[in-house]
Order: sequence, then C-alpha cells, then structure tokens
Amino acid sequence: MTSKNITLLNVILMTVCLLFLFPGCIKDRIKKTETYTYTIITPVYKTRAEVFAAINGNIAEPVQAAGKLYIKDRYIYLNEVEKGIHIIDNVDPSNPRQVAFLNIPGNMDIAVKDNILYADTYTDLLAIDISNPKKTTVTKAIPNFFSGRYYSPDANMTITAVIKKDTTVTVDTYYPSCMNCMYELASSSAPGYNVPKSNGTAGSMASMVLMNDYLYALRESHSIGIVNIASASTPRLDTTFNAGFDLQTVFPFEDKLFLGSMSGMYMYDMTNPVAPVKLGEFSHGRACDPVVTDGNYAYVTLHAGTSCGGAANELNVIDIKDLMNPVLVKAYGLTSPTGLCKDGNLLFVCDDNSGVRLFDASTAGNLKQLNQIDVKDSYDIIAGNHHAMVVAKDGLYQYDYSDVKNIRKLSFYSTEKR
Repeated sequence: MTSKNITLLNVILMTVCLLFLFPGCIKDRIKKTETYTYTIITPVYKTRAEVFAAINGNIAEPVQAAGKLYIKDRYIYLNEVEKGIHIIDNVDPSNPRQVAFLNIPGNMDIAVKDNILYADTYTDLLAIDISNPKKTTVTKAIPNFFSGRYYSPDANMTITAVIKKDTTVTVDTYYPSCMNCMYELASSSAPGYNVPKSNGTAGSMASMVLMNDYLYALRESHSIGIVNIASASTPRLDTTFNAGFDLQTVFPFEDKLFLGSMSGMYMYDMTNPVAPVKLGEFSHGRACDPVVTDGNYAYVTLHAGTSCGGAANELNVIDIKDLMNPVLVKAYGLTSPTGLCKDGNLLFVCDDNSGVRLFDASTAGNLKQLNQIDVKDSYDIIAGNHHAMVVAKDGLYQYDYSDVKNIRKLSFYSTEKR
C-alpha cells in the first residue's frame, strides 16, 4: 500500500471516529442552573418647565437623608439628598424654624450669592431667585453642566427621579462532559449584563463653591467648571479645566482652591480666576477625603469602607507653607472620619459614631483632643464664633462651644418629628 493510500485511510478512519464520538459528546451534557442579580436603573423625566414650576414644595417635607450644609446670614440651607433644599430661619439657634422647601430633584450641592441660590438638578445647574423663599423663580439654567451625572438625551427634559430595581434571573447553562472526546471543549462563560454603573459658607463636603464673582464646581470626577456669576441671576459658563483624578470636594481659601480626591489633594492658584495655575499635589492611600486649610496647614480626612476603596481611617495634617512641596506632618488614627472645619486653633472632625472630635490644633504635629460631641452618624460641620452646626443622619444639631470643656447643645432639628 502506498503512503498516499495510507494517508487517505487515516483520514477516513478519523472521520468515522468523529461521527461516532462527537454525537455522544454533544448529547452527554451537564446542565447547571445559575442565578444572577443585576440592577435596572430607569430615569423618570419631566419637562424643565414642569420642574421649574414645581420648585416651591411642601414646607413640611421631612428629611430622610440629610446631606450638605450651607450657611448665609440668618438662614441655613440643608440639602435633602437628591430631593431638594430645606431653608431654615436660624435667627434663634435654640429654635430653628423651616420657612421653605425647594423641590429640586437630583440636588446634592448648594451655594448662595446675594439673593440667588445655585443648585444642581442632576445634570443641570440652576440659578434661583430666593428673595421670597416661599415663592422662588428660576432665573437661569445651564443644561448638562454636570456631565458626570445622569444624562437626559432631550434638552427640554430633565430627570426628576431614578427608579432602581434589582432583578434576579435564573439561567440554565449547559457544559459538555466530553470525557471520551478527542479533546476537551472550553467551558462556557457566564452570561454578562451591562449594569449602569456677598457669599455664604459651605461645608467641607462641598463640590461647588463660590469665590468672589465665580462659581467653581465639579462637572465630573476630573474637571472643574468655572462659571461667571458677576451677574448673579444669569450665570455663564466661562471654561472648564482638567484639575486632577477622582475629585470629590472643593475648598476655597483666599485666592486658592484645595481639591480633595480619592488619591490625594490638589492645590491651585486662582489669582486669575479663569486661568488656574497648579501648585503642589499631595498623594495618600486611596480613600474618600475632604480637605480644609488655614493657609499654613491642610487637614485631610481619609474615610475607608466606601466606593472610594482603601483601608485608612485617619486625619492627615500636611505642611503647605511651601505650596509646591507639601509635607505630611503626622497622621492621626480615627474611627471613620468625614467632614471637618477649623476655627482658630480649634479643629472639629466628624468621626462617625465616635461623634465630633474637638482638637487643640495649635501644634500641628501634636493635636490634643479637648472634647467630643456625642452625635452619631455625623457627616459635616460648620463652626465659627463659638457656634457649631453639625449635619447628622437624623437631623441638624447646633452647639455653643464658648467653653470647650463644657459644650452646650442649643437645638436639634429633626424634620421627621415636626
């Protein structure tokens, strides 16, 4: 038999083998039932005209999730996360009184200049005349300003709510057993799903702040939008600049901006308000972090156990006398810190269920705890002139710290109990 005939015979035998073996391989399969859970996010839309017309909401609207805090003159502006802003008359801190609720879907941030309040509503930036807080009007909207948030494909529509629904599906997946096959087939991969992954004073958790005639706000996690508010009622976007990575908070000090990010702190000279000049940068382990400064030192809290990642729960004190070369002075271990503020040599740090810690910060490398305010789930604080306002999960607390050894509670404002 020639080699050509032998080759042909081999081909025939292999073909016969495959005909007998592969049907068995295909037939002999293992069924495995697997369960997958994913989230469907469905936006609910209304026209911008409908949203603007309904901004004056129910004055008795309860706070279910208190957010950011803003103070101007006699009023407190308290964010209800993604729902709106409570305007509270605080002329008597022992008896704060709500005078209005602004129904602003998607709201997270607040800033106020003169009688104009600036607020985000999902992707849009609004300027709202609050001369009469019970009858406000939108004077200007900048659509799609916050490009990192939910996007409306129609310029005339805005998202008023987001419905999130967890859905569980069961899928039968077949894996071949192929024990007698000539080769092993690759295992099937699990099915995949696309899961939509004159100005007031702001707290340290703010991502939108005012400096003179400009508003600076995080448009998305890497860029700052610079908005001209010389004409307060008609803000105008001037420019946007790439400011860093994974940005979260913005803190103004004199002619500088201090930006807190998941990975560090960025500092910018704003002498020319529309042409920022980057100064120094300080890197730390990955964590959520707001920052405040007194000009000589920056104080940064690192908060782990969230979407920011990381494992550190501490306060970093950073020497910034040379802004181009910031240096860590000392890291202080804490429980789970968030917002903070400084009044002279007093440093206040919200530290979750450990309350609000009050430190003597006269020596940056040797902070001494003077007292601790018993507020559970504290989030942010604004303090000055011996008067502290603390936002916590269950409401707004006010304290008199004229005597730091004997801090006195002035009031607790819980809209759930009004």
